[in-house]
Amino acid sequence: MSTSSISRRMESCIAAFQANDYESALIHYFPALDKTAKRRRPNGGVGARIRNFLDDELDIISHIATRNIFRVECDGVSFPQAIYKFARTSIAHEGELDQRINFNNHNGVSIGQTWNLPPSFIIGLIFAVLLAPENRNERFEKQYVVSIHGTKFNLGELWGERQKIRDWMENEYGHPIFQSRP
Repeated sequence: MSTSSISRRMESCIAAFQANDYESALIHYFPALDKTAKRRRPNGGVGARIRNFLDDELDIISHIATRNIFRVECDGVSFPQAIYKFARTSIAHEGELDQRINFNNHNGVSIGQTWNLPPSFIIGLIFAVLLAPENRNERFEKQYVVSIHGTKFNLGELWGERQKIRDWMENEYGHPIFQSRP
């Protein structure tokens, strides 16, 4: 089975992330996010469908990034809005991240005038696209293994397997955390 540009963009994203080139990782990531969000909501406008996709997957993104589940809003801007406005749109139109967001805070999360996020948020974003049920037929050319909070995952085995990670998260927390089953 042939794969789409989602697989190729995600492989390039992972390679850039491994080289600590976070901006390049995001340059490769956002087309994969756009296409995945379009698969989920083919009739929505690009901004709405990307923000809605990120909101759908925010529990997974935040857990992978911080080992906590949270929804944050600062000055009326939510995480999905910040990613869309300060990262995706800025990269698409200006070729670089907006100064109001960065992914180089190795000490945690700091949100105010600037969204200072750890690189682990990029891993969370990668997982969101990878796990999307819409992408179950995608494949990687190479093998990638990542350790998330002490548990190793073979990324190639996770395409479209959102429920597998949701089950793992509920096991980590010791109780149900998702209100709906996909």
